[in-house]
Amino acid sequence: MAWTYDAIIGFSNGMLKGVELQKNKFKYTNLLDASLTLNTLSNYDENKTIISSKKRILIFDLNKKKVSKRYLIRETGNIIGVFKKNNVLVTGVDNGTVVVKPIKETKTVLKKVTTGSHLSCIRQVLTLDKFATGGNENPLKIWDLETGQIEFTAKSPKPDMLQLKQPCYVSDIQFFNNNKVVVSHRHGVVDLHDPLSSQRRPVASCKAEKTGFVSLRTMPDYSDYEVIVGTSKGSIFHYDFRGKSTLPVKTFRGSTGSVKSLSCISYLNQMHVMSISLDCHLRIHNFISGDLTIQDYIVAKPLALLIKPDEATI
Repeated sequence: MAWTYDAIIGFSNGMLKGVELQKNKFKYTNLLDASLTLNTLSNYDENKTIISSKKRILIFDLNKKKVSKRYLIRETGNIIGVFKKNNVLVTGVDNGTVVVKPIKETKTVLKKVTTGSHLSCIRQVLTLDKFATGGNENPLKIWDLETGQIEFTAKSPKPDMLQLKQPCYVSDIQFFNNNKVVVSHRHGVVDLHDPLSSQRRPVASCKAEKTGFVSLRTMPDYSDYEVIVGTSKGSIFHYDFRGKSTLPVKTFRGSTGSVKSLSCISYLNQMHVMSISLDCHLRIHNFISGDLTIQDYIVAKPLALLIKPDEATI
């Protein structure tokens, strides 16, 4: 693969840095200088990555260290996520519109899908031609990419003991290999849904008091019932939906800022959790013990973390 980095960090000012894991330290490579307002990062192929910036999509060549193609999304609002599927770019905009644009055409739009207002998250379903969306009072929905039709809509949470309406604010969505989907919320709830069942409400939930969930990841080739979530107050929780308790299995500590992105990564032949947070630090925790292995101050405010993909996922 062309990726010579273990991860790429995107900063709010548009700067990109490649990160290589070495023994007890990180090695950084400047890929792109501060030049735009970065929103998200995602994989394009073995040589390129996708950068979104407000209304623009940039295809960045990792070998040449420059932007190779640009796209403009002519929608009211800002881009909140982009992914590549076959020969199209699927782009979510915070006004609730999903734009499907052919890769070979910078101006043509194949279709638009209206997903509901205040969209904050869009994710591709692992191996299927489907995608999921969610946002502020915009519950989890799973869509067919070909037809643009809804295949699953999560029901609103049950009222509390006083019969008061519970909030719904989707912050992140991930899929397990068994097709179950997990959704984190900004009010401190992470829900497990089974789209193949007739039940529209969560089949399991875990909660955290006095914090909100910002980022979410499943663990590749590890479990179809366990997740790690980053909170708005800097903690990282490990949850297991098979347990009877809604409390986390373990907590990874050390951050004092909102955990903007996190992922599992292999380091020294062990599973670790890599994370970036708004206290301008990059950290690696040992997944088994929960101990902080390495941390480093990275000066600028990081917003996106992209881990080196497996060849099978490209």
